[in-house]
Parts: sequence; C-alpha cells; structure tokens
Amino acid sequence: MPAQSAEQLWNAYNETTDTHGASYQTRWFGQQNNPAEVQALAEAILAGTKTATTTPLDSYTAEQVAIPQVGDYNILLNGEMKPVAVLKTVVSELIPFYRISAEHAYHEGDGDRTIGDWRKRKTEEFTPTLEEHGKNLSSDTPMVSEVFEVVYRAD
Repeated sequence: MPAQSAEQLWNAYNETTDTHGASYQTRWFGQQNNPAEVQALAEAILAGTKTATTTPLDSYTAEQVAIPQVGDYNILLNGEMKPVAVLKTVVSELIPFYRISAEHAYHEGDGDRTIGDWRKRKTEEFTPTLEEHGKNLSSDTPMVSEVFEVVYRAD
C-alpha cells in the first residue's frame, strides 16, 4: 500500500536502512501554487533527469531556512503535495553564480541542459526573488549548489 503521509514513507525507508537517528524535512521543487510545475519536477527527479538544484543563498537567509547539508534527508512531494520518494543530499556547496559548472547545469535537467541555457533560465528565475529582498543578481551572487539522490521510492 502506498505511503499516505511523509511520516509513513520515512518509517518505511527506515525499515530498510539505518539512518542513525536522522530526521527529515518535506520538500518540493517549483512553486507550490503551480502544481503542474511541481509535478513535472518531481517526475524528472524520479526519472533521474534532475539530480541537482541551485538556490540563491539569500533565499535561505531571507526565509530563515536551513541551508542543505550533506546527509540531509527530504521527503519529496509531488504536485498534489503527496510523498513520492526520500531524497538524500550528497553535495552542498556555496558557489558564485558564474562559477556553477556545466556539469551541474546538466544535472539540473532543465531546458537543453547547457550552461548557457541554465544561466539564462536562472537569471530569469532568480532576479525577481533577489530584487524582492533588495538584492541584485551578479556573477558573484552566492548560490547554494546541491546534488541529491533518490534513496527510496513510495510504492
């Protein structure tokens, strides 16, 4: 029977793996008010197309959210905000915007997966958010570059 809640999915994962008392957070990718986008990104993660993400450091500090750390666990939610998988952060680095690698851009799985396309898309995505916080996007803007893996899937 599929997991009905994040807690049930976490408990099912813990039956198969010793997480050494680790905890989890729920997480989705995309805008929560755009379920189709959230669903598409969850599907890309489950398909293995998307295994990385980048977020301006300012987004974490402005929203007072913890920066992902290696070893963190997240329950991935789909467009209906239902749990579909357990993710584990395997890389988390602070990198200036224009130092994000072509490899990382490829692993984000967006567009044509090139660094040029990634920079264009992320400039459009990050500029309004940063401006809301009184910041501007520049080549030196600190970014949290994260790589994750699916370690468990809901049935």
